[in-house]
Amino acid sequence: MSLKPNERFNLITEIALKLQAEQNTTGINILLSGYGIQTDTVDIVPSKRIYVIDLLKSQPNKVILQIASDQGIYLLRKIVKSKIDFSYLLESNQLHSVIDDFNRAYENLESDPEQSNASASSTLESICKSICDFFEEDYPKALHMQPLISKAYKLLNLSPDQHADEHIKKILGGLNSVATGIGTLRSKNSSAHGHGIKKVRLSTRHSRLVVNSCMTIGLFILETYYANYVDK
Repeated sequence: MSLKPNERFNLITEIALKLQAEQNTTGINILLSGYGIQTDTVDIVPSKRIYVIDLLKSQPNKVILQIASDQGIYLLRKIVKSKIDFSYLLESNQLHSVIDDFNRAYENLESDPEQSNASASSTLESICKSICDFFEEDYPKALHMQPLISKAYKLLNLSPDQHADEHIKKILGGLNSVATGIGTLRSKNSSAHGHGIKKVRLSTRHSRLVVNSCMTIGLFILETYYANYVDK
């Protein structure tokens, strides 16, 4: 995940202020060394805040984001922890095709919203295909979002008609509609297809909505599978 310079600075500063308030120097050294950061062999420093900033300023964004997430510190533009949770779930289960699609969606979120939307749609489609693979089921004949998400929901007992509670039905039906909408948006507005004269130009706020929705739905689907069919 890319960070703008001011976002990176703000996260590092927030981490430094939090550790300054909650830890002594030894505690800071123990905590940061757990992320593979080389600390100084000191017990007291003139300023714990400056000490932490100096240790973190050369670290990659991935480390900064992980520390921020673990400390409950969030970017204003998006929740850091959700992205890290989703990425960790993909990486820890070696869902490589999904990882590639999701990384493209996030990397292009601001620079190319249309490509970001297309990759977000591909992310959900890849997750649905993975669910079919897990159950050793054939893919639906039509390999677009609506039949794929319906097949995955049915395999995981998530289809609205498989639940009696009206509130659960509404939530599951809403997620289904959002997923289908993401696929439709890709078909009509993204760079994955040609366009007519009525093409609507998408902005970063649209792509952020799509990517975060994709992350929420994808995380829910995968967590359901691993919780109900693997971890038991």
